[in-house]
Formats: sequence, structure tokens, C-alpha cells
Amino acid sequence: MPLPPRIMIEAVLAARRSLIALAGLMVPAPIAVFDASIGGGRSFVLGAVAELGVADLLAEGPADADTLASRLGVDADALHRLLRAAAVMRVVSLRPDGRFRETRLTRTLRTDAAVSMRQWCRYFTLPSTVAAWQDLVGSVRTGRSAFPRVHGRSVWDYYGDHPDEGRTFAEAMRAMTSMDAPAVAAAYPWPESGTVCDVAGGTGMMLAAVLARRKGLRGVLVDVKDVLVEAGPFLDGRGLTERVELVECDIFTSVPVTADVYLLKNVLHDWDDEACLRILKTVRSAMPLGSRLIVVEQLQERNTPDDFASLIDLQMLTQCDDGRERSAAELADLLRQAGLRPEGVRRSPGVMALVDAVA
Repeated sequence: MPLPPRIMIEAVLAARRSLIALAGLMVPAPIAVFDASIGGGRSFVLGAVAELGVADLLAEGPADADTLASRLGVDADALHRLLRAAAVMRVVSLRPDGRFRETRLTRTLRTDAAVSMRQWCRYFTLPSTVAAWQDLVGSVRTGRSAFPRVHGRSVWDYYGDHPDEGRTFAEAMRAMTSMDAPAVAAAYPWPESGTVCDVAGGTGMMLAAVLARRKGLRGVLVDVKDVLVEAGPFLDGRGLTERVELVECDIFTSVPVTADVYLLKNVLHDWDDEACLRILKTVRSAMPLGSRLIVVEQLQERNTPDDFASLIDLQMLTQCDDGRERSAAELADLLRQAGLRPEGVRRSPGVMALVDAVA
């Protein structure tokens, strides 16, 4: 799904902020704060609609709550109340005759959507995710991640013990990558030939987007064994099996791959600076002189509120291993400490930035 140019996205978001600010000025301050305070409720509405699979049924045509409830096996009155609230958010539309119909937002919650947000909405309202967010104050007091404090282990160990939630998380992250990948692939002058290594690249969605633009490139996908098992069928479905080598490793200890370009997308923001340096130094030790590392992250400048990065930064604070969104200067400093030379920042048409560095 192609994204509009970044300047257009920024202009629309700026206009949206202005309209929200104007609306806030037109109502008493307590009402404006009340409206903001129930934002968490909106997340739960989305999570419930996604969990129940309402969007897939509405794809068949408008239906009332009784009809939908009988197919979903839920209480009809409660479902009507849920979808009525969803209609306030334009997630569905409610007709005067009591039938609900899909909107453009509903379609993003379908399982067959080109970029499905269903699993992201489910992940964001998982009990384990919510419990960590509920201890945000604890993270502000201590400066440490909430998830291990609440659950007694890191998010990665927790998902190992709760594979169903782990799969929801993994599918949510793939949805984010499917949205970002075309824009990221278009934002960098990838070589016409040679090898690109995607480090901790999941099932290979980002790598596939790059290889689709450069038919002469080969790829290496690096991740843990369980992830690579799922990567095989995905790459086969894209016709890339012969062009991509799968390499199992722990990115904190070894990346045994020689390549021309190395890629780290949305990896560093999961970790604190010490862990990021371990990852970067491990990658650097594998890189030939003159090879490049492309770090793909959202940028969060210290004194600049950002529509996306500022809230995702708190997601990293509560959920991950003391992770954070970083500024361009902070990422450049980590790269230099790892023995790499930063060579500039490219902005994708979406929200991601590409920090370029050379060995």
C-alpha cells in the first residue's frame, strides 16, 4: 500500500492538531480533559471489535446487532452498545434502521486487509500489555520498564511462556512492517547487486520489499529459529526462496554474515543504550570495511512533541527492556561508539527515518 509523501502526511496531521486544539478552546477545559481521559476506552472498543471479528462479518453487508450476535455467539444488546460506541469513532457506521455497516476504518480490521490492524488492536488491549501500561507511573518514578516489574520477567520471556499472546504480538509487528516496508524500501538507494542482510528481520517482510525493487540483489535474513520457521513459507510465497538465505543466530553474540548492506529496522528502540551497543558492536564485527548499516527507527527529538513517536516512546518505556525512541543525534552517538561512521538521515514517505552509517 503506497503512502502519500511525508510532507502531505505532516500537513494533514498539523491541520488535525489545529482542529483538535480549536475544538478544545470551544469547550470548558474540564470537558476537554474528560474527552482526552476516555481515550483508553477507545482502545478497548477497537480491541473488542477486532477480537470478535466484527469487520469480517460486516464485509458481507450491513447487519443489525441481533444478526451479528447470533453469528458471533455474544449478547445482542451488549454488542449493539459496543458498536454504537464504535460508530462514534467512525469505526463502523450506524444506520437509522439499526443496521451497522463498514467504513474505511472497519476494513482495516478485516483479516484479509492488505494492511490489517486487527492484531495490533488486539495486542494493544492484551491483559499483559494493559497491566504494564497501568504501571506507567512506576516507570516514571524509577526510569525502568514496567513490564518486568509487573510480570516478573521480560516481555520476551513472557511471550515464550504465553505463545498465544506472543503470536498476537508478532502478527501485530508484521502489520506495522507491512505498512512501513514499501516507504522504507523507496527511501534508500539500495545497490543494484550484492547482498543485503536484514538483522532480526522477522519473517522477511522488509527484506522482501527491498529485493522487489532490486532484482539483482540477494538477501540474508537473520533471526532466531522459531521466527525463521515462519519466514520460509512467507518468502516462498513471494517467490524469494532462491534469493534469500536464512541464518539463525543471537544478535547479541554473533551475526555470521558478510554483506554489502546491513539493515536494523525497529530493533534498537526495544532496548536501553547498553543493549543497543552490544547489538551494534556485534553487527559491526561482521561488517567488511566500506559496508553500510541502515538503522530504521522513528525519530523523537527531545523537545519536539511528535504525533506518533511521543506515544510509542511510552510504549517502549512500559513494555520493552527500558527501550525508547531516540533522536538522530542519539542514534548517531550509538553508531560512533560501535565503530561506525554516521553519514546522514533519510526520511521515508511515512513516519520512519533511515540513519545511514558506514564501517
